[in-house]
Amino acid sequence: MLSRGAGILVKVLFLLYVGMVLFFCFFNFSMPDLELPQYFLGIRIDRYFHFIMFLPYPFIGWLTYRYSRHVGQYKEFALSLTFVTGLVFAVFTELAQKYLLDARSGEFQDFIADFFGILVGTVIVKFIGEWMISVTEKLVLDKKK
Repeated sequence: MLSRGAGILVKVLFLLYVGMVLFFCFFNFSMPDLELPQYFLGIRIDRYFHFIMFLPYPFIGWLTYRYSRHVGQYKEFALSLTFVTGLVFAVFTELAQKYLLDARSGEFQDFIADFFGILVGTVIVKFIGEWMISVTEKLVLDKKK
């Protein structure tokens, strides 16, 4: 049985994560004084940021599904649901940037970087997911003592 306290913690972390991603996707970061290299290893620097920004989604998304009381018998599909909802989230952010924001531009290559971040995170969660639950439970139970 998963603890209620851990479920609340996971859901709060999920909301914070989604809020941070939305902030970084929609805020205009034009800083004319800042000189960053445009490319690293032939890939635009912002693609690395997209990869890193979406890499945590499977971790927190999977934990959120596992702690959800509403998923019930579908918990065995939590990893697949996490992957699909991550892709939907990535598509939403790119389409919103393209069609709703004048200061930002949604690009297919950004979505590809998001996709690979979600894919890599999902593969890692497949192998360490149950361990993540035990660590989460331990953190919550240790706080109660």
